[in-house]
Amino acid sequence: MIDFFSKLKDNRIFQFSVVVIIILNAILIGATTYQLDPIFLNTIHLLDYAITVFFVIEILIRFIGEKEKKNFLKDGWNVFDTIIVAISLIPIPNNSSFLVLRLLRIFRVLRLISVIPELKKIIEAILASIKRVFFVSLLLFIILYIYATMGSILFGEDDPERWADLGISLITLFSSFNFI
Repeated sequence: MIDFFSKLKDNRIFQFSVVVIIILNAILIGATTYQLDPIFLNTIHLLDYAITVFFVIEILIRFIGEKEKKNFLKDGWNVFDTIIVAISLIPIPNNSSFLVLRLLRIFRVLRLISVIPELKKIIEAILASIKRVFFVSLLLFIILYIYATMGSILFGEDDPERWADLGISLITLFSSFNFI
């Protein structure tokens, strides 16, 4: 049985159907932002329930198809998908007091990232680069700090509006960058 579910979760048709359902879900959520006839809204809500059931079944297939169950939760993408689907299971009345919970359903569209390998690679590369971006930012701050301190010492008395102290000097230097 595990082999059957393992083959099913790796099947291209199954994966393609998951992508199609995620896109359909996004279209339906977008459609609810329009003033629609109540019949259409009821149809959309029924389809939303069906999509939620599909996502629960899909997560269960992936979990059952995993040969080592503990490995399922070691994969961050599986955890991400499970959380998104779990949020979808929260029953939400249609009144505005639960608007925030209803908005959380839009995050099901983010599941496209975990389903499409190219998007996963891009997100993983961005996350890996965050550490490097921090160090580049730190280096830029050190350079700005040095020049702001020098500017404050050299020009503080002559132009106190721009160089009176370190904080004002940093703002002067930062605002003088032309980012465009």
